[in-house]
Amino acid sequence: MRRTKFDQWSQELRDVRDPVELFDSSAQTAVLRLLTMAGKVPFRSAFDGLTLREQAIVRHLLGRQHLRLTAPGTDATAAQFVLAHSALGKLTIHEPARGDLPAEEVVAELALPGWMVEMIDEEWLPAQVEEEHQRRELDQMLHTWHADGSLPERLEEVIDWVERVETVLIFVERRVFSRSDSGSSTLIRDGVLPALRGRPPADWSPEERLFVASIQLLFRTGRAVRFEEFNGRQLNAVSLRKVLTTRCATYLRALDGQATRELSTATLAELATLAGELVELVDGSGHIRYRRINGLTYAKDEYLLPWEGEQRSQVELPPTLRTSVGVRPEPVDGEDAASWVRHATTAALRNVHAGGDERELTGILEGIVLGAVVDSHADYGMSSGIRDLSRLDGPAGRYDEEVAGLKKPDFFCCVLPSPQMAADLPAPAVTDILWQVAQRMMYNRWHFVPGNFDRVEVPRQRHYFFPPLVPDIAEWGDLRHGGHSTSRVRYTLRAPGAAMWKQPFTVGGRQYRGAFDIRLVRMDGPPFTLTDLQTACRYSALVDVFWREIAGYADAHDGWAPAITAFSGDWYTKESWRDAVERLDAAQQAVGGLA
Repeated sequence: MRRTKFDQWSQELRDVRDPVELFDSSAQTAVLRLLTMAGKVPFRSAFDGLTLREQAIVRHLLGRQHLRLTAPGTDATAAQFVLAHSALGKLTIHEPARGDLPAEEVVAELALPGWMVEMIDEEWLPAQVEEEHQRRELDQMLHTWHADGSLPERLEEVIDWVERVETVLIFVERRVFSRSDSGSSTLIRDGVLPALRGRPPADWSPEERLFVASIQLLFRTGRAVRFEEFNGRQLNAVSLRKVLTTRCATYLRALDGQATRELSTATLAELATLAGELVELVDGSGHIRYRRINGLTYAKDEYLLPWEGEQRSQVELPPTLRTSVGVRPEPVDGEDAASWVRHATTAALRNVHAGGDERELTGILEGIVLGAVVDSHADYGMSSGIRDLSRLDGPAGRYDEEVAGLKKPDFFCCVLPSPQMAADLPAPAVTDILWQVAQRMMYNRWHFVPGNFDRVEVPRQRHYFFPPLVPDIAEWGDLRHGGHSTSRVRYTLRAPGAAMWKQPFTVGGRQYRGAFDIRLVRMDGPPFTLTDLQTACRYSALVDVFWREIAGYADAHDGWAPAITAFSGDWYTKESWRDAVERLDAAQQAVGGLA
């Protein structure tokens, strides 16, 4: 019987809330267990999800091993603090005497001596005062927009932007601002943002004012994906300033002083604008941006990796490409992997154009995907794209009927298992996993295309997400996402193309990001590393060569492009995925093992 996401998550919650673990150890240990879902959420991220007062409480538990939690109702007169744990695994700490009552399941209570409560107050009150002071700048921004008449348009932008990312799950004190398929959706479905229309900001709640102003600033730093960096966290004015300042300082350091600016006296608006300006310079520097994603909180944190441009290309031809269907087995002298893919793709295109089949062409893509799987020690991997590249052709920036008419079946996903996975699991189970994944990726690719056009070009009724721009490493995806659970997607890598350090992928006059990728999956531990991420990026660069060669061939032949028919439901049902794996296995046995 297939284990569902609900089954798996319910078990996780039971394990984390195990009374033996909560009540037979110190309050510090128990609270950290609840806070981090037994270590599945990084402490910093989980701590950032607490209110200012909750943070002060947790800080005062650290190191005090004599304190204990008690079961709910054990000693109601002594427990000033009530701990609740939500269905999403979020810890909240409540003080009923202050009118702060829990809305989620109560799992424990805590009594603290009066002197410790006084110390908590001493920490919390100045932090609250600082937050109130910082919010004045955001309130003034809203007042200015209201006075100049731009607020209605800015509110509509925020309403639209939150629809362009997979998940928004942001906390402002006890308020939840969310748009999520697997959690609550307060922003649009429950009407939080639409309810602000036509009302002056003075009539909005403080939390609503903070959210709208902050989202406007975050968008300036790099589109709506920036909102996801606050997922699972508290959004407040102090944290917003810290994030913007840190982002600018990090970018400036990576640029070695190419751009200088005084940050300590900058306004929030100035910091947001500067971050947006610097990010393009960083993408052209000796660093790459990448993100770490936590599947439990939906948090997506950006970091920089020093990595010079000449190190981002695959040099040696992977053994998996030497076994590709119908293409040259060995590179010529001095030919690197990218050149080999370029020449092999051109030869395969000529063959298809002359009436031959597509197996040589799709075999190249299979070899790239399988090479990424083997070199990263993944369980399976994939690369998705459009079946007929000419469908993306057209005037620059123009979203016409051809693009508007694209449907999910107009895209494909080549998903291949590692030789080990193919050997360990029954073939029907492998096929089931691969086809489920392929369908999801076909939908995603279709969903990303409109994000490459100006908003005014795309009809309002066409829902879409902004395409992924930077590589990412994700963990615990199977605990929240139903599709990931059934496909055993626990740890993942994604290297989208065209990479931000390359020119956009161009078809005719149109430019695209997120048009193709390399994605890798481990069904169990250990998690992927930065070395694995670099491997994925190098293989994604080979996919980039593959697609640019097809686009160049189309430009030179009156727009003709091959229609890729492989990787359909029938292709998976017939277990055609076996071919690439078996070719590799045969080659491996012939040479005594992969290099």
